[in-house]
Amino acid sequence: MSAIALKYGAFDLQTDKITTTDTDVYSPPKNNVQADKLAGADGAVIVKTNFEPKTFTVAGRIRGSTREETEKLIDAFNTAMMQPNQAFDIARSGDIRRYVSTAQGIIISTSGHNTAGFSVDFMCPTGVASDTYNTALLSPSNVATSTASLGVTVGGTYQAEPVIKLKINTLTGGTAKRITVTNGSTMRGVSVTRNWAAGDTIEIDCLRKTIFVNSVPTDYLGQFPVWVVGPGVIAYSDDFTARDVTIESIYVRRWL
Repeated sequence: MSAIALKYGAFDLQTDKITTTDTDVYSPPKNNVQADKLAGADGAVIVKTNFEPKTFTVAGRIRGSTREETEKLIDAFNTAMMQPNQAFDIARSGDIRRYVSTAQGIIISTSGHNTAGFSVDFMCPTGVASDTYNTALLSPSNVATSTASLGVTVGGTYQAEPVIKLKINTLTGGTAKRITVTNGSTMRGVSVTRNWAAGDTIEIDCLRKTIFVNSVPTDYLGQFPVWVVGPGVIAYSDDFTARDVTIESIYVRRWL
């Protein structure tokens, strides 16, 4: 391949002096499949799948105008690769995809007076890449009933764990009452019970597993929901007498 734009942290891996020529970063992480054998029958049933941390390799060459310049470039390269947990950014499909990674194996080989080859193995603990910006999952939507199902569409190639924000504009009967937000397809979700008032805000961060009410960390019940790629539903419910609530959501698209 040629002219792939990529960086590790602030270090550019595609310049006139340092050229990346090959990488297998495009391969998805290994899917770890757990299967239980069937009792009294042949075969098995899949009970669980999860992706393992992803390893990938980047290879290319370092070429200075002189041997001395090449050696200095190698030193700078090695110094940059020693920084852990850096953003490995690669251009793809007209955008940037980011793998937060750490270099775990570096090979430098000389192949001429002023040329050296390099091969670096990286490890990405999450196994997936992400965009470098947020995408709207649900534009601000008003709810005036005790239950609501709001349609969403998840992009990328890996499940979304969005931030869901709610604001109570008006309500009646908010003492010791519950608000619940779930994935309307799987019914997995979280709920918060408290004394609610007009003006209260709730922020549910499904990725970081936190809930803030009026910017204060708050206890909850349930499991944080996720949404698979494609069409889905954010479901809302409460046990107020009456309400007007605004719900919106953002997420970061992720890629296998």
